[in-house]
Amino acid sequence: MQIADGVVEAIESGLLVPGERLPPMRPLAARLSCGLVTVSQAYELLAAQGRITTRVGRGSFVAEPAKAEAGESPFMTRWEPDLGRLAMRGERMEGVLEELSRASIPGAISLATGHPAPETFPLSDFGRALARTLAEDPPEAMQYRAARGDDDLCEMLAAGLRTRGCRVAADEIIVCSGAQQAADLVATVLLARGREVVASESPAYAGTLGVFDARAVSYVAVASDRDGIRVDDLDRVLAEYRPRLLYVNPVAQNPTGAMLLERRARRIVELARRYDVVVLEDQTGHAQVYEGRAPSPLLAYDTDGRVIVMESLSKTVFPALRIGYLAAKGPLLEPLVHAKMRADSFTSTLTQRALWRFMAGPAWARHLRHSRHLYRARRDALVEALTVELPWARIAPPAAGLTLWLPLPARISTRAAFEAAAREGVLVMPAEPYYPTRQGPAALRLSFGDVPEESLREGAARLGRALGRLM
Repeated sequence: MQIADGVVEAIESGLLVPGERLPPMRPLAARLSCGLVTVSQAYELLAAQGRITTRVGRGSFVAEPAKAEAGESPFMTRWEPDLGRLAMRGERMEGVLEELSRASIPGAISLATGHPAPETFPLSDFGRALARTLAEDPPEAMQYRAARGDDDLCEMLAAGLRTRGCRVAADEIIVCSGAQQAADLVATVLLARGREVVASESPAYAGTLGVFDARAVSYVAVASDRDGIRVDDLDRVLAEYRPRLLYVNPVAQNPTGAMLLERRARRIVELARRYDVVVLEDQTGHAQVYEGRAPSPLLAYDTDGRVIVMESLSKTVFPALRIGYLAAKGPLLEPLVHAKMRADSFTSTLTQRALWRFMAGPAWARHLRHSRHLYRARRDALVEALTVELPWARIAPPAAGLTLWLPLPARISTRAAFEAAAREGVLVMPAEPYYPTRQGPAALRLSFGDVPEESLREGAARLGRALGRLM
């Protein structure tokens, strides 16, 4: 954003004139001591604004000023490029979803959704909890309520965090309408539009990145591996870029399924404290760990209120529930509560009360056991099939969650793999939306949550045939 703004100022002041060639990206990156990707993104932004044009093999040039139509307001002439920029930043997932909808041919197997399995939805048990809520709660319970959430549910969510090593009280929980709203509240409070830097593990959950996109943030990516975010690279990033916020998904990492090592968790919090960074920790999916138990959240090691926990219960219970929460302490808590009040006053009390009753009974533990058993079997079926069909692949079985990350050989592009798979009748998610900067090694995200084992094996066979033609 700073590079792009500098070019715009030079154009408007007359230092750069229409038709003048801009500096090549590589020398400019060296002169500014920044990454080539950063300069490339700045030039892409300027092109989307209509400020520059790019000619293949020749470089980038200052564009001719747009001519206003007769009667058109000069204000609108200046405002439209900004709208174009925001539209560009909002297309992290939209274009991919449109392509997937066009690729949906009869008989296609979708490994792209990331959805949970409908056969795990505890509809009968939740229905009974809902009926008890309507029968037993007084009418006053359905009145307008506090933005923080239902007291009983907040205490239950806080108690769940306490069993995992966190010091959390019920009044430090904010119930939200799903994790998307939770992330949006954090962005509203912490990220001034167009001014902030967000550090994120790479790859990361595209839904949350889309929320940050809407704030026009600048990203810096932190490398990760099968044990989660790499603290050596995090130290470098925080020291060099001093971001406002760090986004990390320690358990059931979407898209990779990785689980963070506990010693890394402690180190992340130490680094956040050293460099004065707020951490948004996405704990969605911690109940879907397949071997052993989920590690303690980063919040367990936080001593000064800089770690915010976010969790959605959509995949754990069922998506129509639309309940998530934030856990926050100290000076961050009240601004988040006020942001929630401005957003929608409060999340459905009826749903919160029913969820509390459901989680308080034996059906909750039974549901979690059943879900883990089904998802583990589907994960194993997909991993086994991919190992047979793609003998060259480096497959890391996900420790938790519903997705698997498939790195591709250097000679196969993500785009080519995506299109070849669709032609073969298997739909996959390309890697780019999951990279904060939208650039990274070629890879595919494969989902197994809502796909039966037989279809997973057939999908792996189709993917093997598709990629085999590209080898």
